[in-house]
Amino acid sequence: MSKISSDDVRAEVKKFWDFLSRKLKSQFAEMYLSSATVFAADARRMELARLMLVRRERELLGSASFVAAKLGSIDVQPLGANLAIASYPFHLSITRTRAGGKRYQSEVPCGRATQVFQRDEKGVLRIIHEHMSSAEPVSSKELPPTDPPARV
Repeated sequence: MSKISSDDVRAEVKKFWDFLSRKLKSQFAEMYLSSATVFAADARRMELARLMLVRRERELLGSASFVAAKLGSIDVQPLGANLAIASYPFHLSITRTRAGGKRYQSEVPCGRATQVFQRDEKGVLRIIHEHMSSAEPVSSKELPPTDPPARV
């Protein structure tokens, strides 16, 4: 297997956001190693990827939800033949549906992402750790039940 290149990692980051915004559930889930750990931008603690995937599927990948992201420059730090870190800024606009059915529109204006990628035994890059945060407070507002998802 060839060494992980910066271009390979940048392509994976772009696929990540494409799968999320297009609500491609299985492709999105396959981005993560099963034992991966995740800090979401609005989370108070780390969670295992398998738990995060259930929540994101329910809140962000349903028909009443909307996700749009604009990425900044993706910096890649190779750490070896099979490991690399991607760090980049992003602006995220989402409409999510919570477990109780309430809908919220949120903006992450100055998001920051760090994703650690590792090549698995089949040669596929997978996220083994993800940390997202925001330099500014995330703004959220509850939507009336009949409002369609906002489009950015």
